[in-house]
Amino acid sequence: MEKELPHYLVNIILDYDGRIKYKRGKYVNIIHKYDFRYDIIKQLIDKKLAIIKHTDMDELRFYFEFSFNNKFQMGLCYDYGWSRNDTTFEICFYNFKEGIQQIRTYI
Repeated sequence: MEKELPHYLVNIILDYDGRIKYKRGKYVNIIHKYDFRYDIIKQLIDKKLAIIKHTDMDELRFYFEFSFNNKFQMGLCYDYGWSRNDTTFEICFYNFKEGIQQIRTYI
């Protein structure tokens, strides 16, 4: 006859390991906070949080932009009804590294 380990004991063992957690009735894999892969995705998460933090929006329209480099010289803007009071969706690529260059697409 096989005996099972109690859940609280399994949780302690897995929590010590740091790669598996018990969430909502299931065991799930996680990236341990000291794993080198965390540093790889941390940059992506920080960039997405910065975009969300600097998004202007109300019930019917929105505007946000993000840059491809840290100097804000090159990036994309997304605008739906923000700079124009209609239902135009605009995507704008900007490049200020060598003068002013903007390429706009309207949908």
